[in-house]
Amino acid sequence: MKRSLAARMAKGIGYVLLLLVIVTAVDVWRSQDLPTDVAALGPLTTLKGDDINLSALSERQPVLVYVWASWCGVCRIVSPMVDMVQTPVVSIALASGHDRKVNGYVQEKDYKFSVVNDADNTLSQVLGIKVTPTLMIAYKGELRYATSGITTLPGMWGRVWLAKLMG
Repeated sequence: MKRSLAARMAKGIGYVLLLLVIVTAVDVWRSQDLPTDVAALGPLTTLKGDDINLSALSERQPVLVYVWASWCGVCRIVSPMVDMVQTPVVSIALASGHDRKVNGYVQEKDYKFSVVNDADNTLSQVLGIKVTPTLMIAYKGELRYATSGITTLPGMWGRVWLAKLMG
């Protein structure tokens, strides 16, 4: 019985490690076309009218950059988790309508993260983003560790931790 349990656990650990390798490879492949310099985004202004200097904000600590859309079904799953991340978050609402519409959506969902409205897809084109949600870490003026699609809270924490570790 013990041998069977140990064998199943070893097999399960092997599957988890294989999954991590695959996910990491896909993330690296998706990240290859992203600009690495956050300055490529230019000046950012939130729906609340706050100016964000992402280069300066990311100089001391990692910042989660979250590109999402109000019409994105997967974003409805990921956004509440993004709201739980204990690191600064700058989100970009992709093609979700005019400021008032996006602001109403954010208030309805009670999201706390800051939102930059990309109504005309300018920022998403600069970033080369074709899939929502997309998450990246901005740290020390660079964009790193991009992933698209469903991402778990531990996955977000892991990317923030990795950014700190790799400095």
